[in-house]
Amino acid sequence: MLKALMQFRNPKPRSLVGSLALLTALSVALVTSVYGVFSYQSQKHRIVSDMHTDAQASLKSLSENSLPFIEAYAPREYEKLVQTEARINHYAAIILEDFKMGEILGRERFVTGQVRRADGDYAAYSEADVAHRESLEDSYLKEQVDLVQSDGEIVGTLTIYMDDAQIRQKLDEVLYNTLQSSLFLAAILMALLTVFSRRAVIRPLQQVAEILKERDEDGIPTGKLPRVEYREIAALTKIMNAMLEVIRHARKVTEEERIRLRAVLEGTHVGTWEWNVQTGAVVFNARWAEIIGYTLEELEPVSIETWTRFCHPDDLKESERLLKAHFAGEADYYRCEARMRHKNGQWVWVLDRGRVSQRTADGEPLMMYGTHQDITAQKETESTLRQAASVFEHVREGIMITDGNGLIQDVNAAFSRITGYSIDEVRGCNPRLLKSGRQSDRFYASMWQALQSEGYWSGEIWNRRKGGEVYPELLTISAVHDADGNLQSYVALLADISRLKEHERQLEQLAHYDSLTGLPNRLILSDRMRKAMSQAQRRKEILGVAFLDLDGFKSVNDQYGHDVGDQLLIVMAERVSHTLRESDTLVRLGGDEFVALLPDLADTDHCLAILRRMLSAVSHPIHVSGYQVHVSASIGVTFYPQSSEVDGDQLLRQADQAMYEAKLAGKNRYHLFDTARDRTLRDQHQRVERIRQALNDGEFRLYYQPKVNLRTGRVVGAEALIRWQHPEDGLLLPGQFLPVVENDPLMFDIGEWVLCSALQRMDLWHQQGIDLVVSINVSAIELQMPGFVEQLRAALNRFPDLDPSLLQLEVVETSALENLRQVSQVMHDCLEIGVSFAIDDFGTGYSSLAYLKGLPAQELKIDQSFVREMLHDPEDLAILRGIVGLAGAFGKRVIAEGMESQEHGSALLALGCELAQGFGIAHPMPEDQLPDWINQYHQRH
Repeated sequence: MLKALMQFRNPKPRSLVGSLALLTALSVALVTSVYGVFSYQSQKHRIVSDMHTDAQASLKSLSENSLPFIEAYAPREYEKLVQTEARINHYAAIILEDFKMGEILGRERFVTGQVRRADGDYAAYSEADVAHRESLEDSYLKEQVDLVQSDGEIVGTLTIYMDDAQIRQKLDEVLYNTLQSSLFLAAILMALLTVFSRRAVIRPLQQVAEILKERDEDGIPTGKLPRVEYREIAALTKIMNAMLEVIRHARKVTEEERIRLRAVLEGTHVGTWEWNVQTGAVVFNARWAEIIGYTLEELEPVSIETWTRFCHPDDLKESERLLKAHFAGEADYYRCEARMRHKNGQWVWVLDRGRVSQRTADGEPLMMYGTHQDITAQKETESTLRQAASVFEHVREGIMITDGNGLIQDVNAAFSRITGYSIDEVRGCNPRLLKSGRQSDRFYASMWQALQSEGYWSGEIWNRRKGGEVYPELLTISAVHDADGNLQSYVALLADISRLKEHERQLEQLAHYDSLTGLPNRLILSDRMRKAMSQAQRRKEILGVAFLDLDGFKSVNDQYGHDVGDQLLIVMAERVSHTLRESDTLVRLGGDEFVALLPDLADTDHCLAILRRMLSAVSHPIHVSGYQVHVSASIGVTFYPQSSEVDGDQLLRQADQAMYEAKLAGKNRYHLFDTARDRTLRDQHQRVERIRQALNDGEFRLYYQPKVNLRTGRVVGAEALIRWQHPEDGLLLPGQFLPVVENDPLMFDIGEWVLCSALQRMDLWHQQGIDLVVSINVSAIELQMPGFVEQLRAALNRFPDLDPSLLQLEVVETSALENLRQVSQVMHDCLEIGVSFAIDDFGTGYSSLAYLKGLPAQELKIDQSFVREMLHDPEDLAILRGIVGLAGAFGKRVIAEGMESQEHGSALLALGCELAQGFGIAHPMPEDQLPDWINQYHQRH
């Protein structure tokens, strides 16, 4: 029953949209009803007025048209007019009374006209017909006009009757149109009111509802209600926004207070406890349990027994004593430092503080609140400080503490032992009293700048003891600041390093000086040479580097023993040192090798006198251990600076190289290093390396120059000629790069490349049906290299389809063959493989009859220098004739190089030389062009 009552009192909320829709519908209905009634009445009056107007117009027209017929006594004619007018305008009746026709007929009056019957048709009016008279009496409207002639005489009357059926018909039309207009108006009003309601009321309220749906965890809307156009809703949203701001501000203040309280607890990082002294119930926070390694859940159930269970027994007694004193009012607060057993088994120190806040009626303690703080780190710090104090007094290094102004406040016993000053003698003094005077003011300024900028300084310093003795000290100074960064004091740690310095001096002597002669060693040489080179550059002077090696020292060691040799080195070091200037440096590298640095030379000639003195000093005999010993020296000298950049190691290598030149020249002399020759050798090395790079990068090409038989016109072979396709200089001929590697092992690599490339091309031509003898150049050095035959056989084996007889080796005859028998054997071995030989450039090199006899070459190639001038030089022509004859005598074929014209060809044929090659036949061409050239040549010949 109560539930039903509550539902009755709190009915379900109605929809605002439905209410607005109902209100809109009622408003539209009321407006359209009023509009319909008003429109209907106004249309009715307008229709009646229009009917009067139409009737008057009809009367006027009929009167004008019927008068002539009345005057003419032609009733039938004007009856037709009346009938027509009645039908057209749907009048109830039109009655015409003709006075003249009545006089003629002798009647009181003559009446005619048309009356509409019930079926809608018209009939002639008859006064005797009761229905006609009743119809006229029931008419709704009547309009009448007199028929007046031109002279003003009234000759009759014309009356039009209109019934209400005609009016009703028109009013029905008016009502229909009114209803249409009202419905259209209602639709427009409904749409406008709906749009207005949605925009002005519904949409703002929906936006408010959507914003109010977005709430935070406390249920407070997070957004701000929007501004709207209409005053009433705007006022509502403004009030709601103000209320929300008040709520948010209150929550913010509450949250800030909550955060502040939480921060206080977290900042102090302490545990809290509440203790009902009477019941023993306690409440701990999570930090209380965390201090001893537990969570609150692990300690449940908690009570005052939890404290007693974890507290150290010795400290628990002290805690009980202090609590009793506080309960008795002897102490305002309870404060106790105690140890508690941690979960990991260790003891942690805690500071337990609290106060009774409530008492019972009889004064007994009831509620007590307190904190529980971990002070383990503090206890460890106290222990560390005690240890530090012990260290301060017993450490071997001196410690000095000053205030922020640098005045001494305290020193330890080690300080007094090192400096000789007691604490009473130095307290309040400035540390300058220890100043030795060895460091400059700039040194101390740098020290204090480091202390101010970095907070510490460490280094070595010379100080003075109380007794005046100066000693080396290792000093470290640190600035001490408080928590705010303000300077509080300086702490200096100092150690007497006198013994260390002496030890370092001894080590340095061993490390940098020769233990036998006492001369500087290689380490000092490197440093002094670097400084001397820098000085020579700066002063525009010359530095000389002399490398000295004793001649015959090994024999002295072998003959007299090492002890005599060592004594000899000591004497020689002293003698040579006396010949040098004060600015010079003599260094022993090891064994019997010495280096002298000779700076400050105006020119190289100034060095020669020093070198002669050195040679003279060494060459004098000496007496050692009863023996007279005689040695000499070979000295190599180089100078700095040079035209190209060099370093110290290069200077030593140059001097060493020059020293060996002196030994080779006979010893007991000096030799000046030839920088130009060295530069040439370096340039040669760089060029060789560039050619090696070209070989590795595939920059070499093989061009082929045809060989032909001048008599038959047949191409008998081709010579493979190497070219370098240089990426910058273009196509280079062999004479531009091969001489560089003539005596270098790289020449053999290039020869192997030429052989393999030529065989690969020959194999390709063979597959195309072209079998052509190809000759490649082989130097005499290559031919005499071990393994030449095996290398050739291996190259041929890579192309099993290629006939070895198609390969010809042209032995360049510009170098001597050291072992003619060996070369002959190599050539015979190659002939067994199938490879043939030709002697190239015959007549220009080391050719001899022994070559023709001992070397199994089948062909001689006449050098082009003889062929080119044969038409103009009788001597060249005679040489050619002799070579051809010689070849014939030894059964050799002969081929001429350098044929440049048809005249040369004719002359060669006349001498009996049928084979030739040269520009007159074809220039050397790329390998892919040779087959086409051969075809074209055969077509021409």
